[in-house]
Amino acid sequence: KPINTWILSKLVNKNAYFKDAMFWHDETNHKTEWFANISRPYEKFFIKYILENTCEKDIILDICCNQGRFLKELHKNNYRNLFGFDIMKPAIKLLKNTEEYKKGGIQADCCFADEYLLNCKNNYFDYAITYSATIELIHPSFNIFEELYRITKKGFIIAIAENLHTYPRFYRYMINKVGFKKIKVYKLNKSITLLHYEKSI
Repeated sequence: KPINTWILSKLVNKNAYFKDAMFWHDETNHKTEWFANISRPYEKFFIKYILENTCEKDIILDICCNQGRFLKELHKNNYRNLFGFDIMKPAIKLLKNTEEYKKGGIQADCCFADEYLLNCKNNYFDYAITYSATIELIHPSFNIFEELYRITKKGFIIAIAENLHTYPRFYRYMINKVGFKKIKVYKLNKSITLLHYEKSI
């Protein structure tokens, strides 16, 4: 964690970044069906928490949304300002063929995380959300929390494995450093923690 937080964060490695992302580009290593439904109790808690702490008018971005299981659930609850992106092309194709997407209110793109976020306008989204095995796989040289502070009006609600995956970091230190304030930190299970942080009012 110290290496990823303070050393790798200073060493921009585009080759590593590209390799990390392309691992998820198709279904060679991971299948979209694994991320098709909200089925586990902690996934259900996560979406329930989002519904209870945001409102229908909020503009919400799902980072690395895969085939959009959380976006579709928000859509079913009358949210219509929904955005998502993912590097996995088959997943985005599946999302765009769903009934929810075709009804309007969801926009989705297939692209790299840095490419998408760096092209977002300041304070465009109310909230960003993401569920595990997303931020933890992004190379530390891209400070995603600085970008989230820039592009959100209110804050973010994420579920991450703080001590697992490719680049474990001192996430809460990084989040506090850019200016977010803690609203809730809750253990969903042994490895995944829900983090709800917002901008200071």
